[in-house]
Amino acid sequence: MWHSSVPQRFSFTLCHTELFAMCGRYLQLLLSSALLAQLTNAAQILGLFAHPGKSHFDFFRPMLLELAGRGHNVSVYSYFPLKHPVENYTDYVLEGMPLLTDFVDLQAIETDAELLGQAYKVPTFFMLHDWGLRSCQVALNSPLISQLLSSAQRFDVILLEHFSNDCMAAVAHLLQAPMIALSSCAIMPWHYKRMGTPFINTIMPMNFLPYNDEMHFAARLNNFLHFHVINALYNFITQPATDALISQRFGSGLPPINEIVKNTSLMLINQYYALTGPRPYTSNVVEVGGLQVGASQPLPEHLARLFEAATLGVIYISWGSMVNPSSLPQPQLQALYATIAQFPDYTFVLRWNKPAALQNKPKNLYTYEWLPQRDLLCHPRVKAFITHGGLLGSTEAVHCAVPMLVTPFYGDQFLNAAAIVQRRFGLIVGFKNFNEPQLTEALTAILQPSFAAAMKQSTIAFRSRPQPPLDLAVWWIEHVIATRGAVLSQSVARHINWFVYNSIDVYVCCLGFVFLSLLSVWKIIKYIKCNWKQHKNKAKQQ
Repeated sequence: MWHSSVPQRFSFTLCHTELFAMCGRYLQLLLSSALLAQLTNAAQILGLFAHPGKSHFDFFRPMLLELAGRGHNVSVYSYFPLKHPVENYTDYVLEGMPLLTDFVDLQAIETDAELLGQAYKVPTFFMLHDWGLRSCQVALNSPLISQLLSSAQRFDVILLEHFSNDCMAAVAHLLQAPMIALSSCAIMPWHYKRMGTPFINTIMPMNFLPYNDEMHFAARLNNFLHFHVINALYNFITQPATDALISQRFGSGLPPINEIVKNTSLMLINQYYALTGPRPYTSNVVEVGGLQVGASQPLPEHLARLFEAATLGVIYISWGSMVNPSSLPQPQLQALYATIAQFPDYTFVLRWNKPAALQNKPKNLYTYEWLPQRDLLCHPRVKAFITHGGLLGSTEAVHCAVPMLVTPFYGDQFLNAAAIVQRRFGLIVGFKNFNEPQLTEALTAILQPSFAAAMKQSTIAFRSRPQPPLDLAVWWIEHVIATRGAVLSQSVARHINWFVYNSIDVYVCCLGFVFLSLLSVWKIIKYIKCNWKQHKNKAKQQ
C-alpha cells in the first residue's frame, strides 16, 4: 500500500503487471518530454525589425542571443548586425533608413508642449506615423524580404517589434508562423485591442503623458482624450496607409492589417511593476523589463582608475543613444557646467559624441564618446545618474540602486520620469527649468544618504523575482513554439467590438429596465390618482 500521506485516489496495491505498466507510462512521458525539448531546442526563429532605433534593438538583442545560445537557429533582419559572429545567429542587414543615433537636436526642444495647462502629445503621434511609414516602405521593398518570401525556409515562430507600424506582420502572415510581438516601451494605445488586454483610464497613463497611476481629474480627463484620440488617428490614418503599402507590395489578397495583428500569440514588453507600476495585463502580455541588464563586467582600466581616484564618488551623465548631446544649447550647457562646479569633490563622467568640441569645461568633468553604461552604473563609486529617462538606462539604474536626476525630452521619457519620481528613484528637472539653481537643488537632494538608502530598499522589489526576466522571456517564446501559438493564453476580447467589450449593451438594457420600471410606477400612480379623483367627484355629486 501507498503511504497514508499520498492522496486517496493514488492509493492502490501494485502488482507486477501494474508496476511494469506504470514504468511504461513514465518512460513514455520522458520520451515525450525529450521529444518536445528537441523540437524547441532546434527551432527555426525569425526576427523582423524594420525600425532603425538602436535603443529599441538593444532591448531585443539579448533575447535573440539567448535563443541562439540555447541551440535555436535565429535569423535576424534588422539595421544592427552583430560586431562578431555568433553560432546559430545569422544577420540580414536592412538598408535604406538613417539610424536613429544622436539624431535628436536639443536646440529644437524648448519645453514640453501644453494645451490648457495639460500635456499635449498629439504631434508625437504624427512623428511616429511618418517614421513608421518610411521604415515600412523601405523594409517591404528590400531585396532581403523578397528573398525571404521566395525561399523554402519555414519558421516555428516569428519575433517582430510592435511600435509605430505593423507592416512586418504582413510578412509574418505570408510565412504562416506564430507571431510574438516585442515592445521596448510601454505598449501603445492601439496595442490593447489586438492583445485583448484592458486599458483602465484612471490608473494607466498613456505612453507619452507625464503621469503616474495616481492622477487628478484633469490628468485623467487628458489621459482619456489622448488615449482615444491617438487610437482613432492610428485606426483611421496609419492603418489605411499601411494597408495601401502592403497592397502595393503584395497585391490585394491579404486581410486588413488590423485583422492580421489580432493573430499575435504573445507580447513581451519592457515593463516591470516595481518601476512602472502594476497593470492588469492578460496572460498573453508578459512583463520582462530589465532583461538587458545582464551580468556585470569589470570597467576598462582607464575608467577604473578614474573612479577609484574620485574623492566622494562619481556622477554619470548620459541622455541616451538618440539624443545628440553636442546640440545642447549654450544656456543649458553653461547651467550644467555651473552645477558641476558646485560639486568639486565629485567626478562627473559624460557621454559626449564630440569631446573635442567642449571648451571651458569644469576640471572635474570627463567626457567620452562611449561608456559601458550598465557596468558603470553598478560600480559602487557611482552615486547619481543624470539622464533623460529612457527605459534601458532607467531599469539599469534601478537595478544598480543609483538615484536619478531626470530631464525627459520626448516619447515615453515623460511617462518613465513620472514613475521614477513616484517610486522615489529620482527627481525631475524639466528642460525649461534646466538651470543651475534647479539642477543643484535636485542633485543635492538625491545625493543625500537618506535618498540613496530609500532607493536601495525599493530596488529589492525590482531585483527580487521568481525568475530572471531573460529566462522568463525565453520560456514564453519556447512555450509558443511548443504549443504552436499558445492558443489557450489568448483573450477573446480581441474579437469583441467596443460596444460589447465595454458592456454598453448591458448598460442600455439596465437603463431600459429602470426606465420601464419608473414608467410603470408613474403609470400606476397616475392610474391611482385618476381613480381617486373620479371617486372624489362621485362622492361630491352624491
